[in-house]
Parts: sequence; structure tokens; C-alpha cells
Amino acid sequence: MPNSAADARNLIGSPVESGLVGRGATIEGPVVSPPSRVMQGVVPDLAKAWHRLSDGQMSLLVGAVLFVTCAWPLAFVEVPPYQDLPNHLAAVAIIEHPERYPEFVFNGFFKTNAALFAWLFVVAKVTGAKMAARLFAVLVLAGNAFVLPRFVLAMTGSRQRMLVASLFMWPMVHNWFLTMGMLDFALAVPLSLGVLMGLERQRRAPTIKNGILITVLGIVTWYAHVFPLLIVHMLAAIEAALRPTWKERWETVKKMAVPLFPVAVLVAASLYQHLSDTVGPMTGFIDHRKTLPAWELGYNMWAEWLWGFSKLELSTLVPCLVLAGLGLWRRKESPPFFSPVALVALALMYCFSPYIVTNWFHVNSRFIPYLWLAFLLRVPASLPKKLVAVLGISAVFYSAGMGVDYMRLERERREFTAGIPVVPEGARLLPLLFRHKVASDNTRSIMHAWGYYVTEKLTAAPLLFAHSHSFPVMYSTPPPVRFNHLVLEGFAPSMAQPSAVCRNMLDGNVVVDDCESAYEATWREFWVDAMPRYDHLLVWDVTPEARALIPSAYRLTFEQGRLQIYERKTNPDERAHAH
Repeated sequence: MPNSAADARNLIGSPVESGLVGRGATIEGPVVSPPSRVMQGVVPDLAKAWHRLSDGQMSLLVGAVLFVTCAWPLAFVEVPPYQDLPNHLAAVAIIEHPERYPEFVFNGFFKTNAALFAWLFVVAKVTGAKMAARLFAVLVLAGNAFVLPRFVLAMTGSRQRMLVASLFMWPMVHNWFLTMGMLDFALAVPLSLGVLMGLERQRRAPTIKNGILITVLGIVTWYAHVFPLLIVHMLAAIEAALRPTWKERWETVKKMAVPLFPVAVLVAASLYQHLSDTVGPMTGFIDHRKTLPAWELGYNMWAEWLWGFSKLELSTLVPCLVLAGLGLWRRKESPPFFSPVALVALALMYCFSPYIVTNWFHVNSRFIPYLWLAFLLRVPASLPKKLVAVLGISAVFYSAGMGVDYMRLERERREFTAGIPVVPEGARLLPLLFRHKVASDNTRSIMHAWGYYVTEKLTAAPLLFAHSHSFPVMYSTPPPVRFNHLVLEGFAPSMAQPSAVCRNMLDGNVVVDDCESAYEATWREFWVDAMPRYDHLLVWDVTPEARALIPSAYRLTFEQGRLQIYERKTNPDERAHAH
């Protein structure tokens, strides 16, 4: 373990060298002490206090700084502005009122990817749903902020490298999975790092207590999300295979396999359940298979882990480029579980795994955090002072930009939910959102904001995630394909203008001579099916062409900004056609 005093000097230099103390600066005066003398007294005292901190205390201090840097914007919003979060809030409202939603069935909370739902269901009874969501976001941010420095410290054994690595951690704390509202996965990542730290201790000095801790932590990780545990098992297998002799390999396997066995059973059961989900009416016959080109793989390494919401967080490119360079330059280093072989295996899985498999999205992106962690463990013990300054300034810009984005997204949410008072409780509300991205460039921030109408007025939820057993709520019977949420959520954006209809048909090798007629006919067919099912419309950012085709049976009851609310006239059998 490097000497702590030397560590601090290597990172930032001496007080004089770093500019904290001026050379030969004096100010005369009988009352006020010269600033240089004050600094000469204060800085050594601070340095001594800094050096007296234990490694554990230092990691907690670093974690606290990271947490404040990334979490402070939560204090200025009513609910976190994460893409999928309103959909999850709507699911909990449905669980609490099953009599209002016979089209859905509750699957229970004992499953992977259920931590957020269980939290919201229990905690919201005390704090309310919005506060419960904020508290879970705090939990995820704290998990990342405090576990990341501890993980680097445990795996490198170097306090100095932990300090250097912390300069790159801030965009990983408030990472892309958090902004997407994939909060269970975002929580499972730091939990899985805890499992790896436990396995490393078990490999070196096995104890029953540590083995039980690994099992318990593994089960908690599984409850949050199963995917990080797949990666943990892969890394553990590689680590055991790299032992120099067969005897050492077998001993390593025994030490790690025993506490992991109950976790492996849960992982296998979850994978079987997910892969056995059929593609058909339940998914609107959508069966995606999508892989990404090389340029998009490179882009996603930044955008789907380090980037936040908008261009205000472009300063994340600085740690992205520097850390990638350091990681590749020092790729031959072999920290526990992230050896060069493991690094290659992670890179291959990322490059050749599909982006979408059936109804499972962002599949290969889930390897991205562990690639960056492999680079994080390869940082040197010191960096040039100018680079340290650039990274620090980038963090300040990032934190400020994140705060601005939180407030911009909160204003957008308030504009979207302004129609809640005019929507009656229990309304059969159909959301038609013609634009999903507004304030955010890297997420579809408004895509699931209809969920707030469900939580406030228990309206219909046709866009609810409900096509798989992996969700706590799913369809009791499959809806018509047109109204399956996987189909419906993309309908309005794809039908904004007549030209889009022709473009979509051409993609399907169908030639259309008259786009206007095809456009009107498609909307007419839609409204014939939609009108009997929905007595209210929520229309967001509609184009003039689409608005002109809303049936006269719906009357406008509210309009503000980009939002319109329509109510169907009292005759439920009315079949008014589009204009």
C-alpha cells in the first residue's frame, strides 16, 4: 500500500507547487495576519488531517463528494426526470387498484427486476409515490458514489489510484441507465461490484461469514437485476481459469462457487423465464433482432453510460476520452476479475451481442459499465496537474449542466401534466405523443409522462410495460395488436405527416402513389378502432395534419402549450369518421 502522504503529494503536488501557497507573498498590518502565513499554518494542518484519514475514511470522503456532485439537482424537482420512471409509477398504481384494471394481472414481487416496484409499493404508502421515487434515486446515486471508490481501492490496493480514479467517476455515478429510468439495473451494478469484492476476499482468505455475505449480496443483486450477475459469473469463471495450475484453479472454483451456488440457481431460473416468454399476441408480434454497426458501438460507449440528458453534459467527453486512452495504453495490467483476458471477453460480448433480442432492449449496452470499470482499475498512481485541473473543471460544468437539465425537464413535466385537473378519475385516456424528445437529447424524456395521469386519476394505461413475465404487471389477455404498447407507442410519431406514411410503406417494399390519401385512410382506420375504447385523448405536440384528422366526436376541453385534452361526446356508440 503506498504511503498516504506521498500519495497526496503525487496527485496534487506540494502546497507551493499546486498554487495553494504563494511564494514570498506578504501583507503588512498589525491586526490581520499575512495571508501567506495564514495559509502556511492552515495548509499543513489540513494536510496532516488528510494524511491521518484511513483508507476506508478516504473512500467515504470521496464517495460523499461524488454523491453531492451528482445528487443535488434532486432537491429542485418534484419527481426525478427519468424516462421510464412514470411507466413504473403507473404500474404500482395499477397493482394498488386491481379492480380498476381487469386488462392487467399482477405477477408478484418475487422476481428479478422487481426492487423498484417493491420499494414504490411499500415506501409510497408512507411518503407518497413521488417522494418514494426520489428516495430510490438517492439510493441508486449513493450506491454508485460510495461503492465505486471502495471498489477501486479493494481491487488495486492503492489509495492513490483510488484518488486518481475518482476524477473519472462522476459521470458513472449519475449514469445513462439512471437517466433512462432503468433504476433496477442502475442499482444492480454497484451491488454486483460488492459481490466481486466479496469474491476477491473469499479467494484470498475464505471464511463462512464472508461466504454468507456473498450469497446475501448476490440475492439482493438478483432482486434488483439479473444481468450484472451474469457478468459476475463470467468474470469469476475467467478468474479461476487463469490460475497457473489445475490445483489452484480447482481451489479457486471451490472458494467462489459455494457462496455463488444459490445465486446461480436464481439466475438460471430468471433466464429460463425470460427466454420462455413467447413472441406473439402478447408482444404485438414484434420480434426484434438488431445489432449495431461499429461506429454506433463506439458512440454508445460514451452515450449509454457517461452522457446525461443534453449537450449541457458534453464535458463528460473529457473523462471518456482520457480514461479510454489510459485503459487501452495500460491494457496489459491484470487487476482481479478484470485481467486482459476478461477485458477482451467483455469487449467481444459487447461487440457481438445484439442490441435488441425479442422484447429485451439495450442488451449489449449492459456490458458497457464493466468495460469502463476495467479501464478505471488501470489508472496510474498520478496524473499531470493540468489534466487533474481539466478533469475537475469538467466535473463542475457537468454538475451545473445536470442541475439546469433537471429544472428544464421539470418544467416540461409540469407542462405535460397541466391537463390532469380536467381529466375525470377513471377516464379511458389514450395518449398520442407525436414527439418523445424535447428538453433531453439522450433520452425520450416525455415518452412515458402519461403515467402521471394514471397515478393521479387512475386513467387507462395502454402504454404500460406489460408484455412479459419479467414485469410485475402484464396483460391478462393480449390486446388487439394495434393497441399493444410496443406498437402503439410508435404510432403517433410515425404518423405525424403524410410523407412518413409513404416512407414507412417504402421501407416495407410497398409503393404508394398518393401519400395524402394513404395518410387519411390510415388515421381513419385507427380512429374507428380507438373511439369505442377511449373516451378521452391526451395529445402532445401534434402536427397540424394529424390534428385536422381527430374525429369531431372528440371535443377539445383543454389546451396549453403543446398539450391538448379531448373528451368524447356522450354517445358511446358514435362512429364519427375523420374529417
